Amino acid sequence: MKFLKFVGKTLVVLLILNLLIISIFWIRNQVYKGSKNDENIAYLKANHKVISDNSNEYDFTNFFNKDFYDSKIFLLGENHGFAETQSIDLELFKHLHQTIGVKYYLAEMDSVRAKKLNSFLNKASKDTVLLKQIVIDIKQRIPQQSGKQLFNKWSKLYDYNHKLKQTEKITVLGIDKDFDDESTAISRDSIMILNFQNNIKDKNIENEKFYGFFGFAHVLQEAYGENQHRSFAARLKRSYPKNKIKTFVCYNIDSEVYFPKNDQYPSPSDGKTKILNEDGPIMLVKGINDLKVLTKANSVTLFNLNSEASPYHSSKYLSGIKVNFFGGDALSKSPKVHTTDVLQYVFLIRNSKAIKPITAQ
Repeated sequence: MKFLKFVGKTLVVLLILNLLIISIFWIRNQVYKGSKNDENIAYLKANHKVISDNSNEYDFTNFFNKDFYDSKIFLLGENHGFAETQSIDLELFKHLHQTIGVKYYLAEMDSVRAKKLNSFLNKASKDTVLLKQIVIDIKQRIPQQSGKQLFNKWSKLYDYNHKLKQTEKITVLGIDKDFDDESTAISRDSIMILNFQNNIKDKNIENEKFYGFFGFAHVLQEAYGENQHRSFAARLKRSYPKNKIKTFVCYNIDSEVYFPKNDQYPSPSDGKTKILNEDGPIMLVKGINDLKVLTKANSVTLFNLNSEASPYHSSKYLSGIKVNFFGGDALSKSPKVHTTDVLQYVFLIRNSKAIKPITAQ
């Protein structure tokens, strides 16, 4: 009887300890994200646009000023696996193509796949077998992105490209390291900047404008993390002034992400989860509650953090992601770096679906 009482008390103590640990973790997350900031909200209220919702499908008109369009390079960053970012990528690139003639698309793929993708885009008829193989190949580098939404995006870009004049047609520049190169001696971001520079030189396109779609950390314009890693975008700033590079990032709330099985982290049986949104518990963006209060379910809202009166010129709100449990933070550690030094625009995505995986069959 005494033994049973001891076991019972032990279990109660363990339960209380677990609840205490969970409570402390939850409180720490809430403190980090911060409560709603009145100054930020007032600014964001005057500097946002609902780009897509149940009644509106991707409309960027009358949002950007002339200085924005004078930029040289436009970068969109995502956390891989959310379906809606593929639509954002498609529509933002089309908008820039239609307004200022951006036709060079920088892709997080190697030159081999980019060559195949350019071949697909320029075929007389749509080769869906070739496109499917390209999407399956992407699994080697970005398994979360290899899915039906990626396939559909490039299928739509084929239709769009097919109607353009020859001088307006899209060219994909694959600037990532070779998919078969497993060496870690040189960082991917170092290889990306070198490949980008070589493409410009080889194709004699110094005077062109460029658009790129990459994983979140590659588009941050300042060094981040404990080791002060310099991303592709941070390296670009050596060659281009800050005001000539515009970075957009995608943050998600109430969304589902495709998280396929891997050797490093546990994955749900169906490969889908909702625990990787940027309002926690694993990934946290400081100040994301300010975006949440101004948005509705099932919408995509674009926020401009870069206007003259922006409080983001002197704070770190929304400037990166703190990561719990695994992986490193994608945050600048320098007290001299503020949000608009790192990024200028934020898409808040609410209730995105997960990427649907595509199979070889």
